[in-house]
Amino acid sequence: MSIIIYPPISDWNWMKQRPQHLMSQLAKRGHHVFYCNKTTAAPFVEEIEPHLFLVHNHEHWLQNEWPSLYKHRQGPVGVWCTLPHLSAAIRHNYDPDWIIYDCVDDFGEWHSYEDAMITSAAAVVCSSERLYMRIRRWFPKKQVELIRNAYDPQMQLHLPHALRADARKINENQVGYVGAWAPWIDDTLIRKLSLIRGTETVIVGPEFGKKFPVLIDSSNLRFLGLKRHDELAPFIHSFGVCILPFRITPLTLSVNPVKVYEYLAAGKPVVSTALPECEQMAPLVDVAASRDAFIEIVKHRLKHPGDAAARTKYALEHTWEHRGDAVQSLLESLQLD
Repeated sequence: MSIIIYPPISDWNWMKQRPQHLMSQLAKRGHHVFYCNKTTAAPFVEEIEPHLFLVHNHEHWLQNEWPSLYKHRQGPVGVWCTLPHLSAAIRHNYDPDWIIYDCVDDFGEWHSYEDAMITSAAAVVCSSERLYMRIRRWFPKKQVELIRNAYDPQMQLHLPHALRADARKINENQVGYVGAWAPWIDDTLIRKLSLIRGTETVIVGPEFGKKFPVLIDSSNLRFLGLKRHDELAPFIHSFGVCILPFRITPLTLSVNPVKVYEYLAAGKPVVSTALPECEQMAPLVDVAASRDAFIEIVKHRLKHPGDAAARTKYALEHTWEHRGDAVQSLLESLQLD
């Protein structure tokens, strides 16, 4: 089995995202995975799951432990990376047998770095169809796979509300968004939502590159800020309708939102702006072509929630275990394990 490294890009403990889930799935399949955290705490290396090691001080590990691991390795060394500008550093630091570039965002400033990364990569994995089509078009000779995001059953959102020990009271008139308050959030849409008579709009998530505006002052709007990943489920369960209030930009057109799988797992009605990846999930997800249409759909779903069981079923058919199977199949097809 491979030694697989995820370079120090994000903090494992901040919020469980796609890389953490996929690295965990590879460790479950017997690969030795080193997730290099952006921390310097002791111990320097911590085994958090069987075969999954959290590296807390990358520089120390790279200088003092990696040389011996590399020398005595019993399988190939691979690197899984989501940032294209790290191509040269990956080669210098790890001298890997293979690299997988996981293309998860469409930041225009990243495009100039992708040529070097994709040229050196054994394959490219994309999280949305729009990203997949772009990479296929720009790099027709490279193997490219579409592996979307997924639901984490450990959140237990799919369990009936009555069976949850941490269940909050369901507020059928509460409209909720779980995610970062970021530049891609449509403030105007949120303001309109907060004016729906008899409802409350709740935002759960950190400020990320954008301050929550004080000017949105409404008794029907609450901003709760950052919550730990293991605290999110009760909030999602308590909402009457869950929303994805994203602006339509090149970035959001390419996103496959993890939160939509979580909303669906809880059986909640989901209303989204016109994101292509959400359109793929219709009719389980209601997609609005305009702000006014968004408001009307939310009003409808507050009164007529729809088929909760079908939504939960979809989420359970699209878990991180399913994505782990797809990644393992890719490694086997490339003979990388």
